[in-house]
Amino acid sequence: MLTLPALLLASIAVSASPIQQKRSAAVIPLPARTVHRRDHGFNLDAAKRDRARVHAKYDGKNDSRAFNSTVAQPIEERAEYNPAPYDIQRRTSSGHEPLVDVFDTIDLVYYGPLSIGKPAQSTTIDFDTGSSDLWLPLSTCSGCFGPLFNSSSSSTYKVSSTPFTIQYAEGSSATGKVATDKVMVAGLSVTKQGFGAVTRETGFLLDGPSAGIMGLGFTANAQSGATPFFINLVNQGCLASNVFSFYLSRGGSSGSELCLGCTNSAKYTGCITYYPLDPSATGGTQYYWNIKSGGFSYDGGPSSGAFSAIVDSGTTAIYIPTAAAKKFYASITGAKNASSTVGDGFYTYPCSTSLKSITISFGNTKYAINPIDFNLGPVSECVFTDIKIFTGLTTVPSEQGIVFMREDIDGNLAVIGDEFMKNWYSVFDYGAKSVGFAKAI
Repeated sequence: MLTLPALLLASIAVSASPIQQKRSAAVIPLPARTVHRRDHGFNLDAAKRDRARVHAKYDGKNDSRAFNSTVAQPIEERAEYNPAPYDIQRRTSSGHEPLVDVFDTIDLVYYGPLSIGKPAQSTTIDFDTGSSDLWLPLSTCSGCFGPLFNSSSSSTYKVSSTPFTIQYAEGSSATGKVATDKVMVAGLSVTKQGFGAVTRETGFLLDGPSAGIMGLGFTANAQSGATPFFINLVNQGCLASNVFSFYLSRGGSSGSELCLGCTNSAKYTGCITYYPLDPSATGGTQYYWNIKSGGFSYDGGPSSGAFSAIVDSGTTAIYIPTAAAKKFYASITGAKNASSTVGDGFYTYPCSTSLKSITISFGNTKYAINPIDFNLGPVSECVFTDIKIFTGLTTVPSEQGIVFMREDIDGNLAVIGDEFMKNWYSVFDYGAKSVGFAKAI
């Protein structure tokens, strides 16, 4: 049998109004989706949709960014370091709202609650570090899944004539207008948050109960032109520290969370080590939370080759450049490119293969990935599937595995998704322009 690996390859004012409030932090619980069926088998359709979403997020970006003239913020070149952002465990009242993991196997996307409008209406969103737009479906939306936002019931809703569109490679899309309204997450609010007010969705836009997406990336990558919610919170000066962090559980366990303005030392062990962002991979402008990586290695062997790694909470698997994936899988006994048998972008390996250590390096440190998270499940009675990064990698423990592949992203970029983040508590430091990791509990 084969297994599939998890390593894959405006005319409206949208700035936030200043709000006087004391500095704070909040924790949001997160549920998750999976690429497994209920019988624990590999869900190829879900994996292909994940691949299409990654394709849409990162392919051809150099052409589509012309609309945004945001000036790149200079990034200080420095070695890894260990600053100390605000730890939520130090306060007696944290406004803690853990994320919920909906499925009982490998998790695809984590989501949580959001309220919008006046009076506030509740909905759910994916928290996505790989994109920069907030978008939500309106109650008038055709083909949309809820909870839907009834804009006519909000006294603070304002819509512009600026179109908003997201188009995915497999034909799914969301369209509407850019609008503003009051948005709140775990008690933290922005009064005039710009977002995509979606009135039509087609295809399998989202795989799960979340209604929309909140991008946690940088303004230069916002298709709406709106400043992202988290950056608005930073600009308002209302956060205890200008960071957010993720703890992602696996296998249906509770406890997944997003900590806004904070870290949570109850969710990791040891120290958090930080790495500076790498704007050189994207022409000097910071679009993503990407950092330099020395690449993947198997069983202590040679590196797959260096790349710039986007740490992406909105992507399930891991996607790496084609050449790196080929070199990595050459080290696994029986691994094969399964593009012609399973689908473009996949590798498989025999179910009888006992996986050894799988690591990715940042700075001078190698970060291990649990073989459980490298395995997306069997594609047949004796085949497991792995997903790889844009011609990258994805794996499955035991049996055989498959990997997800496709053409490379510009700039030698890789996408490091939830299969990595479940192993390592991940901190995104906007103030220091860095990403940090510590061993997740």
